Amino acid sequence: MSTINFAAREINCKIVYYGPGVAGKTTNLKWIYKQVDDSVKGEMVSLATEDERTLFFDFLPIDLGTVQGFKTRFHLYTVPGQVFYNASRKLILRGVDGIIFVADSAPNRLRANAESMRNLRENLQEYNLSLDEIPMIVQFNKRDLPDAMPIEMLRAVVDPKGQFPFQEGAASSGGGVFETLRAVSKMVLERLAKSK
Repeated sequence: MSTINFAAREINCKIVYYGPGVAGKTTNLKWIYKQVDDSVKGEMVSLATEDERTLFFDFLPIDLGTVQGFKTRFHLYTVPGQVFYNASRKLILRGVDGIIFVADSAPNRLRANAESMRNLRENLQEYNLSLDEIPMIVQFNKRDLPDAMPIEMLRAVVDPKGQFPFQEGAASSGGGVFETLRAVSKMVLERLAKSK
C-alpha cells in the first residue's frame, strides 16, 4: 500500500495497469509520459527480459491536491500482458493502491479480457486482497476500432455486476487516457484520506 516519505512530505501511491496482451497498457503509459511535464516526472524505466517487458515511472501530479499537507506521487506500472508471465504480474501487484484494468474492445479479444480479469482476482487473493478493497476503474480501450464491441457486451464479460466505474479510451491517440488516470487517482486519494 502507499508509503509516506516524511522528509519530502510525500505520499507515494502505486497504480498498476492490468489487462490482456496488446490491450493498450503500455500505450497508455507512454502517452502519459509524453504529455507530463519533465519537472514532475521521473524517468521511464523498462524492465525487459528476453520474453517480457514491464514499464514504470513516477510522477507528481499538480492538480490532484494534497492529503493532510502531503504531496502525492504516483508510481505507474504495467504488467506483462500474457498470462504465462504470471510471476511477474503477481510481483508487480504487491503494494498496489489502485488498478486500471485495460480491456481490449476488439471482438476477438473477449476471452483474453475475461481470462485477464480472472487472473487479476486470483493474484490479488495471493496478497489477501480483493477488488472490493482496491480502487479500480476499467478502461474500455480501442474504442476507435471500426468493429469495437459494444460496451454492454464488454462489461458483461469484464464486470458483470457493474461494480467498477469505466472510461472509454483510444490510447493510441490519447483518448480517455488522462480521464482514466485522474479517476483512479482520485479514488486512491479518497481512500487514503479516509484511512488517515
